[in-house]
Amino acid sequence: MPVVLGPAHKKASQKPITKGVLLFFTLLSLPLLSACSQNTALQNTLSPSVDTPKAETFANQGKIKELLNAEFTLQREGPNKAFEAFYELASQSGDITLIERLTHIAVVSQNHLYIERSANLWLSVDPTSATAYSLKLQVLIKDNRAEEVTTLLTNAIRHKVSLRFLPIYLEDNVRDSDQVNTIDSAIYALSPELKNNQYIQVSYAHILLLSGKYQLAINTSEQLLAKPNTEKSEALYLILAFSQKSLGQTDEAIKTLQTASKHFPKNTRLITPLIDFLVENKQPKIATEIYQKTNLETPEKLQVGINLMRTLLEHNQPGLALAAANHLPEKQLGLSDQVQYLTAIALAQLDKKAQAIKVMEQVNGALRTNATNQIALWLYDDNKENDINNMVLSRTARENMPEQVAAIGRLHEEKGHTDLSFELISNALIALPESDALRYQKALLADTLGMWKVTEKELTTLLQKDPDNPQYLNALGYTLLTRTKRIDEAMKYIESAYEKADSDPAIIDSLGWGFFLKGEFEQSSYYLKKAWSILPDAEIAAHYGESLWKQRHYKEAIAVWEAALETSPDTPLLLDTIKRLSPSLLEEQKQDKTS
Repeated sequence: MPVVLGPAHKKASQKPITKGVLLFFTLLSLPLLSACSQNTALQNTLSPSVDTPKAETFANQGKIKELLNAEFTLQREGPNKAFEAFYELASQSGDITLIERLTHIAVVSQNHLYIERSANLWLSVDPTSATAYSLKLQVLIKDNRAEEVTTLLTNAIRHKVSLRFLPIYLEDNVRDSDQVNTIDSAIYALSPELKNNQYIQVSYAHILLLSGKYQLAINTSEQLLAKPNTEKSEALYLILAFSQKSLGQTDEAIKTLQTASKHFPKNTRLITPLIDFLVENKQPKIATEIYQKTNLETPEKLQVGINLMRTLLEHNQPGLALAAANHLPEKQLGLSDQVQYLTAIALAQLDKKAQAIKVMEQVNGALRTNATNQIALWLYDDNKENDINNMVLSRTARENMPEQVAAIGRLHEEKGHTDLSFELISNALIALPESDALRYQKALLADTLGMWKVTEKELTTLLQKDPDNPQYLNALGYTLLTRTKRIDEAMKYIESAYEKADSDPAIIDSLGWGFFLKGEFEQSSYYLKKAWSILPDAEIAAHYGESLWKQRHYKEAIAVWEAALETSPDTPLLLDTIKRLSPSLLEEQKQDKTS
């Protein structure tokens, strides 16, 4: 590896990380605290309580009263109020136990300034504390202070402090490109001598992997592994394996993980990608055998087995997935729904749909919605769509009813069974009459089916509960506008909606179309143009184009319709409008497509 390390991706955003690469980015937390993602606050990983400093230390200094007052403030007013009092005592006493307690308070406060001050105080008393360095490092990286990170790492190395916390922190924050770039810049600025530190090089190899420089990552990792004094961590093997895999060297990646597994035989972070790589490399039986032979504790055995089932199913190996299920631990620790879900998928892949449905019906918990949707799809496959609605209503909890019914309703409509969608929503509303969401869905769907009186009734009910809702006002107004001759009444609803939401393109479209039907064409075009500029929707295009056409602005109308046809060629309202007014446009479109 070259002595001088260049920045891997300085001033450039990271390339998208593949699903496979993300498999190994979970590591042990830092000795003191860890940030799990770019949005995660600093976390205190000290023991729940730090020993209170010995009272005699402060009695000798006449500070026992101050200590008691600080403790009282902490208990009554929290860490932010207590920090300054503890900081003054800790800085005056130099007592390590009190400094550790101060640090704990700072971390709980989530205040970066307090955390940095406590870490600086700790390092002034003990410049060899890896915990203090790791704590300050996180604050500096989160604040994108690359130069200070370089200084911190330099001081740590000169005090012979292990930098093991650096690659660990990097692994915990790989999804945060700003933090990764800060670490990259800090490493780049280190002196050539310090760049030879094994933990600096491991971090650099990881950054190379993240930035897509796979061959350089391979070279760096292999050189580190070849050195006898390098700590052979599982992270280093993983960086090498995923870099190899990313270059299509799957066989080499598998060998790397197999070697690593000999050194770390119970490490699930190695076993999981090894199994995945084998399945992807068309060696699913070997992957299954490795899983069956692993001697893991129940939680780890269960997680690895579930992942194996999922990977086997993704590669159409349902038989082996069922075999893997049979080797899962009997105690499934709250994960039985996942196992049953995957088992059902495996049975379906084996064309055992009836059995698959029975198993899937047992799935509850967080996967209940997914299971219901999957059962509905299978029932459609078996031409049993009439059984879907009862299944949905019987399986769905009241609090999830609106969302679940909406999802299955969309499925019915996609399959051409709008009647079943309406039936489902109507029955769900009987079971949950207080649901405004269900009632609104029913109103809109009734209008689609031509049952506008039902729409009017349901929307009127909704407006009695929520008279200022702009969506309800607009929906009722538009229904009356298009289904009846009650134009003035319709416009009152629409204008009221517009007063409350004058930037909603659907409401603006209704207003413009209302003016069109009243014969006020200039007003109509004004509002329809506004709606079209906000949302170039095909139905808005149909209205806007017709308004322009009525005013003999033929070229402008055709331009609007052509733009809409490009993105939404099958919208019924648009096609009907063009057929009535300019059928030749559709003929030209057909000729352009065939030529």
